[in-house]
Amino acid sequence: MSSVSTPSLTTTSEDAVSACLSRIAERDGEVRAWAHLNAENALAQARAADAVEPRSALHGVPVGLKDIIETGDQPTSYGSAAWISHQPSADAEAVRRLREAGAVIMGKTTTTEFATYQPTITMNPHNPDHTPGGSSAGSAAAVADGQVQIALGTQTAGSVNRPGSFCGVFTFKPTFNRWPFNGVLPVALTFDTLGGFARDPQDLIRLDGVLASPRPDGTPTRIRFLPPLADLRVGVLRGPWFDRAQPAAAAMLDDVEQRLRGVVASVDEVDVPEELAALQIAHATIQSLEAGWYLRDMISPDPAKISDLLKDTIAEAHALSADEIESYRSVLAQTTVFAAHVFGQFDVVITLAAPGEAPETLASTGDPAFNRFASTAGLPSAGMPVGVGPRGLPLGLQVIGPQNSDQALLELVCTMTFDLGISAIPDLPTAP
Repeated sequence: MSSVSTPSLTTTSEDAVSACLSRIAERDGEVRAWAHLNAENALAQARAADAVEPRSALHGVPVGLKDIIETGDQPTSYGSAAWISHQPSADAEAVRRLREAGAVIMGKTTTTEFATYQPTITMNPHNPDHTPGGSSAGSAAAVADGQVQIALGTQTAGSVNRPGSFCGVFTFKPTFNRWPFNGVLPVALTFDTLGGFARDPQDLIRLDGVLASPRPDGTPTRIRFLPPLADLRVGVLRGPWFDRAQPAAAAMLDDVEQRLRGVVASVDEVDVPEELAALQIAHATIQSLEAGWYLRDMISPDPAKISDLLKDTIAEAHALSADEIESYRSVLAQTTVFAAHVFGQFDVVITLAAPGEAPETLASTGDPAFNRFASTAGLPSAGMPVGVGPRGLPLGLQVIGPQNSDQALLELVCTMTFDLGISAIPDLPTAP
């Protein structure tokens, strides 16, 4: 693991929060991961946590929140100049659960405009000339830089697993609707999902234990188990979009595939129908179409403060004919059917979490091509850092499981990290 350590609670929550605040003071002038931070508020929460018996595995743990997740005691600006210092009246349900579990809400991390396309000010902590990814830019960068132990983001296309890959941390996007979305800005509710970032995958297991929603009838969340490692059937998903992979990332996936052979029961290629190449444009179009609907009330009060990129993207989607929209929705339906077929053959699937190293630009958040399959099908997917590319920037692997296998999937990531040695947090060049 990196020489930038994550504060632990072997002493007190106040010590952990103070360590985070020191790291933020030292580094965030360059990384710029925070949209709102109130040090005294965080320390007060930590002291209150230290004064009572622990309520959960996250008791006293510092947590950052993407700035589209509403908080009743801190501003939520949604990454938009039109909503600077907006103060919601109540916490999002996920925040309520975190507070109930005793977690310390450190502050709000930066996001792209309304969690869509216009990049934020955050820089990749490994190299400030490179994007941290998006839209959960601040959450990925803050965790990678050791400024907070855990952070929440959201994923509509690839906004958790891709920035996690670019910044070199562990990530988790749960089964669709497993974590509560009430009080979170919707972008495209067909896909929108909360997700988590951590430097230790065991923290993501703890986070899921706090946030996992009960079923609509009030009974416990559905659980799907995976076979033991020696009986595991692993599929390697490259697909018709694999030409977007950088050579170093493609080689990393080949290496992981070879390392798993002889450890698991089988490792085989996932045969992806060529027609699913249209998933990329289908998902992007339906996301933009729904964003126009859900963000209408957010944009209309002050359209002059909305980026041309967002307005143009929404306008292009809404100019489509009904037949074109239906054809794209058909591709999404085919993807869900394909996912059910895949998990009839395999227990888990591995693929890239991003095409490769973070691009050398701050004008783009990168390509979510490798994330759209899991996001469309509502599957749990975990990201794990696996080495670095030729520029010394992180590469990320994505492990996808069948619906409701969330805890088992995260346990598998822990096994791959700690027992098989496949994953490790890369060092920061500027680490002390």
